[in-house]
Amino acid sequence: MATATEITPQKALELYRNALNFNVINRYDPSIKQLLYHTSHCVIYKFEDETEEWIKSDYQGSLALYLRDFKLPQQNNQTQISFQDLQSLFCYGLMLFNRNKPECFSLGFLPNNITKHFLPQGLGGNGIDEMNVELNDNLIIVKNLLGEIYGLWVFNEADRMKLFKLLEFCLKNSDV
Repeated sequence: MATATEITPQKALELYRNALNFNVINRYDPSIKQLLYHTSHCVIYKFEDETEEWIKSDYQGSLALYLRDFKLPQQNNQTQISFQDLQSLFCYGLMLFNRNKPECFSLGFLPNNITKHFLPQGLGGNGIDEMNVELNDNLIIVKNLLGEIYGLWVFNEADRMKLFKLLEFCLKNSDV
């Protein structure tokens, strides 16, 4: 039986996996502050408006959700936020380490109260002032600030529910 200070082999493997994921994400996004969640297998689908169908993308692999070191824009520029400004404003990041090709998939997340404050007319005036996440059958559906709709299929149902709840929290959190 392990004592409180003893690290079990399972705990050591989990710590190693988290450190490895943190280091890999840091190469793509140096603003990572803390790894929040990891699941071993996810497939990304994209919803096509014209055909109203889900199209399976070439992105599949392990998925991580993390907290970012973000920067709020200057108050006097709140109607002038560009796509580049948005990159530094994202509080959370979602990254899929792709097994099919070297390119990773990533999405930035911003609590909706912040989006509504800094982007009341949407990005570039597109009218989208918040991100949405919902659970539909076996997909976690995410609509981003550009109006793109993605479906995240997570193999393990318990992982799918945990990820959905965390993404919901990220969008509703007002304590960032």
